[in-house]
Amino acid sequence: MNLQPLRIEAGWHVCYNQLYEIDPIVGYENYFEGSSLLMLRNNARLKLIDVEWRPERDLNGEFQVVVLNFVENFNSKTYEFYSDPNWENPFLTFVTKSRLELVEKLEELMRVLPIYEDPRITKKRGIVDELSESYRLELIENGLSTGLIKKVMENGSAKIQNHILDHNQLTREIILQFSENGITKKIRNKANQKLKSNRFKE
Repeated sequence: MNLQPLRIEAGWHVCYNQLYEIDPIVGYENYFEGSSLLMLRNNARLKLIDVEWRPERDLNGEFQVVVLNFVENFNSKTYEFYSDPNWENPFLTFVTKSRLELVEKLEELMRVLPIYEDPRITKKRGIVDELSESYRLELIENGLSTGLIKKVMENGSAKIQNHILDHNQLTREIILQFSENGITKKIRNKANQKLKSNRFKE
């Protein structure tokens, strides 16, 4: 039995493929079992497409497509990057009983799925800046506070300082601190530009 023909768009990699050119009919139930039939990954878009048949081996089942965002982590022992998909919060789901409709949808998704931006504060690809990332998480949980700003000004990276400058709770007093003591010239310039905006002019 031949694998299902599929036009793979540039940037997509086939991680696993047991999707065959056959519809669910009696005697071919074993082609519709296993945790996944097809898995596609795009490292540039940080997207994963997973195709399953549920319930397994049930000829009355359906194809289930799940699109996931993922982040990359670097393994310092193997010197390799590995994906960490967000299974709890799928970006998109799709179900169909039709193999041809499935193929059409997969080819469309590979063309149009948007890039996911890793929200974490990283030092470089796949390596999290643990201290600055802890500040970002604190910001999400508690909002801007005097204590957080003090920590970010003293120990935060340029990325977390830039992130703070985009926050909707920003005040003129906070911007002034960044304009005077921002970690880089770029941060100080960004703060100065905000001070000139209508929202923060005196």
